[in-house]
Parts: sequence; C-alpha cells; structure tokens
Amino acid sequence: MVWLWITVIVLALVGSLTWILPSPMERRQGKRRAEALALGLKVRILTLESWASERLEIDRLPQYILWCQSKPRPFTLWRVADREEPWASPPTAHSWDLVTGALATVLAELPPEILGVGAEGSIVWLAWDDAGPGPEPEAIRGLLRDIAAILET
Repeated sequence: MVWLWITVIVLALVGSLTWILPSPMERRQGKRRAEALALGLKVRILTLESWASERLEIDRLPQYILWCQSKPRPFTLWRVADREEPWASPPTAHSWDLVTGALATVLAELPPEILGVGAEGSIVWLAWDDAGPGPEPEAIRGLLRDIAAILET
C-alpha cells in the first residue's frame, strides 16, 4: 500500500512539473523573440482588424518591427490564401500599387510563413506565427531592411 501512495505522489509531482514547463513550441518562440530583441528588432502581438481577421482566420499574430531613420510610406498587405494574387490590401490601407511596384520583387521572395507586411510611422513590420517553422530573426531583419530601403526611395 505504501508503494501505491509513493507512486501516486511521484506521478502528481511529475505531472505538475510538466504542466509548468514550456512546450517545445513555446521554447522555440521564446528563443526567436529573444534573438530578435538582441538584433535590435521589437516584437509585439498584433490584434488583427476585422478585415484581416476574417480572411486569415486568426485574431492575433506576432509582429517583428524594425525602426527606420526616415518615415517610410505607410502600407499594409496581407497574404490571403486561395487567391490568384496572394497579397491583399485592406480597403483603408490604399496599398494596392505596391503589389505591382518595386515592392513586388520582395513580396515574391518572402517565405510562405510571412502573413503580413507593412509600414506605419517610422517602422516597417512583418507578421507571422513564430511558433512554427519559418525564417530566423537574422533573415527577418534583412527582409525588413530591404523593405525599408525600397520605401525610402
């Protein structure tokens, strides 16, 4: 009978510890975000507006932000699945001309995990689910620098 109680207590302790410890997905997310912060990027959780939320079927996404020296042209583009043209702009963003302009080459080269790209104020940003597979923060920083360089010219 004593062994039964010892086994139950040990299992309860092990279960409690595994509940508290982060999952492999959460560890990957934390590592990426810490590396991004070390590279000078800012990470925040973006709550999607209803237009994007309906099309992407998600409510919130991590957003990786790079501060720019100048103020780039504001825009917002979202990768919408099952469309002939993968990038779409919300009606209020007025960004349609960027899909066919100089930014089109960068958009075509973005990894499929990147769901959103934009600029506002003095920042450029990329949004994607950083818990899954996808680019590492060094590559994200390079992409953001490319986008900022195109928008500043």
